[in-house]
Amino acid sequence: MSRPLVTAGPEVDSLAISRQALLVLDIDEVVLHFIEPFCALLEESGARLRANSFHLTGNVRSVATGAALAGSALDAVTMRLYAEQETRQLPVDGVGPALERLSDSADIVFLTAMTPSYYPQRRRLLDAAGLGFPMIATERSKGAVVAELGQRWSGPIVFADDLPPNLASVGRSLPRARLVHLMANDMFRRHLPPLPEGAESALDWAEAKPIMARLLAG
Repeated sequence: MSRPLVTAGPEVDSLAISRQALLVLDIDEVVLHFIEPFCALLEESGARLRANSFHLTGNVRSVATGAALAGSALDAVTMRLYAEQETRQLPVDGVGPALERLSDSADIVFLTAMTPSYYPQRRRLLDAAGLGFPMIATERSKGAVVAELGQRWSGPIVFADDLPPNLASVGRSLPRARLVHLMANDMFRRHLPPLPEGAESALDWAEAKPIMARLLAG
């Protein structure tokens, strides 16, 4: 029997509603830098990332031998980054002022696929950065969670993520959601798979803020 999928953070039904519109944001590479500190950890471990495709597996190699790191080794680096995120991950440029302005017209919820056991570290990190919006960390599909959010918010819903498959998941589960692609580090940009039909793209928060404001206004 498979184990139940784990979620940490507030229950969807417990989230306070103060606006009709809702902005749902992925965290890694949208709100917090991930690739840059991940690469720094790799260097400390004697490895290096070269983006030859839209995958980590196969693109991380030992500096000494040139051998590709196995998936288990990459998972270990990722878990170390999550464990040490409070000293390694920084907010993406412009995210704080952008969300402060957008929160005038929409409720904001963070939705991350980070391993839920690291929820306390990420909650402290976001709070210290002045990003105190509710956060859900889950192993469930993002589409399923956003669909549940869509049952509570009657107005426009905007979802932003750096990974096109997550945008597609939300688009299938909640067709009325508007989708925005935002990826702080451009290392993998040339290898991006196609975005879902109708999704909009922003290079940074300076571009993302007016796009999201327009979509949230309906």
